[in-house]
Amino acid sequence: MSIEALQGWIPFDQRSAEDNAVFDAIVGAMPPFVIGGVGSLDEQPKRVVLWDYAKKVNGGSHLPTFRQAVGDCVSMGAANAVNYLAAMEIIRLGDREKFRPAFQPFIYGISRVQIGGGRISGDGSVGAWAAEGVRKYGILAADEPGTPAYSGDVARTWGRKPGPPQDALAAAKPHCLKSTAQVTTYEQVRDAIANGYPVTVASNRGFQMRGVRDRGKLWGSPAGSWAHQMAFIGVDDDSSRPGCYCLNSWGPDAHGAPVDDAPPGGFWVDAEVVTQMVRQGDSFAFSQFDGFPAQKLNFMLV
Repeated sequence: MSIEALQGWIPFDQRSAEDNAVFDAIVGAMPPFVIGGVGSLDEQPKRVVLWDYAKKVNGGSHLPTFRQAVGDCVSMGAANAVNYLAAMEIIRLGDREKFRPAFQPFIYGISRVQIGGGRISGDGSVGAWAAEGVRKYGILAADEPGTPAYSGDVARTWGRKPGPPQDALAAAKPHCLKSTAQVTTYEQVRDAIANGYPVTVASNRGFQMRGVRDRGKLWGSPAGSWAHQMAFIGVDDDSSRPGCYCLNSWGPDAHGAPVDDAPPGGFWVDAEVVTQMVRQGDSFAFSQFDGFPAQKLNFMLV
């Protein structure tokens, strides 16, 4: 499948007035992005990468890199953000929870149908709709009993009215994201990640498919246009070349092998390009997730 078919973010100028009104209402009701207390990288280590936590909940290995089958990138970026947030909370905050990966078609469905109203006929969704969807309807674990394996057909089926099945909605409801906030600058993205909060990024900024090696990292070179959502999950505010790591969903080999310890399937993005992307207005920091409680053993039965 061509990369054009995998670009499923719907830009503002391609949405109906009704769809943009839903977007405006969602963002207008969100709290402003504020990090309380000591929260800036000016006062913290310059490099914070959320895959350090993910590897600890995954037996020392990176989480698998998603590979889209259709234009469901909005759900992919949101699921990546949720997964890395959950890993951070389990390890850094000591939450007594079990890591269970998010099921992308559930996010795709609730974003398009429950939040967006089911008006989109083809593939695609909106970053704010996914952010609001996981806050309002929760996260379905991919290993929830009865949940099908990911496929493009499942994503498209759940992305049409009436949306995800009722049993999936019921299973996801206890596991909601508590807070989302719009971010519009590199500094906000930087400070979000520094505090453990991943960021979904939806924009039309494209890149060359193969990354360029420089200063111990694999960098994305801006080129062309991608109507696409991804996730920022790492930051290095080194003054020589500050930037954020952008995890894509086109498979682990899409952009070349990482030079550093980053997960495969992504690339570093220069700070000024990060700002260009998030200034388009459909990027969100995810924080505080009601995850999946660890199994409580009945020791009388052991």
